[in-house]
Amino acid sequence: MVVITGASEGIGRAFARRYAAKGRDLLLIARRPEPLARLADGIRAAHAVRVEVLAQDLTAPNALAAIDAALAAVAAHCDLLVNNAGIGLSGAFHDLALDDIERLLALNTAAPTRLMHHVLPGMRARGRGGIINLASLGGFAPGPYQAAYYASRACMLSLSEAVAAEVARDGVRITAVAPGPVRTGFHAKMGADNDLYRWLVPSISPERVALWAVTAHNLGARVVVPGLLNNIFALSLRLMPHRISVLVQGTLFYPRSR
Repeated sequence: MVVITGASEGIGRAFARRYAAKGRDLLLIARRPEPLARLADGIRAAHAVRVEVLAQDLTAPNALAAIDAALAAVAAHCDLLVNNAGIGLSGAFHDLALDDIERLLALNTAAPTRLMHHVLPGMRARGRGGIINLASLGGFAPGPYQAAYYASRACMLSLSEAVAAEVARDGVRITAVAPGPVRTGFHAKMGADNDLYRWLVPSISPERVALWAVTAHNLGARVVVPGLLNNIFALSLRLMPHRISVLVQGTLFYPRSR
């Protein structure tokens, strides 16, 4: 099965629909059961695939056991993992609640790392498998006023590329996806919908992110930046002197409410 976390909305939902259209069976995971059930019903009505759902907090101690149990219940294994679940935080680091920062790190970094480590032995033993990790365009440079979020995405970029090199000869592909702004409710939830970058950097659709990600993964790419303009931004962040890139990022992310 294709196991997709954060599947109930946005990019995760777009991944689910794209893989269902390709005839892949799915295990969809998110915290809220109602949106998951609606998505699963819609996919079953449109495609002849098996769709299982699991309402699960990925930061809970029982998360891995719950995923294993859901797969075992239908005699399946994880052939492709899409680590999509994540949250954001906006504002000066010292003003944020420590509980919120720890929750972000647990969901954006610890949970996908744990899931990768959990599924890789089976994939290597079978000689096939894949992992797609959601990162961010901002993972290429520090992001003042979204410091913890961008650090978590930089971690996923680095981890994905490094582990991809380690398992390349085992038949396992790993791809990090680094989109810029996407037309979802993500920026509003993190309190950044009125920041300057939302006005200056064009947003793309979740469906376009999923298309780029799936295509790049099938081609064996280890990092993909969806969108031609975003690729120019990514190259600029890589080449720009670090002091300047941090200044630019800080200007884009400075909360306009201040």
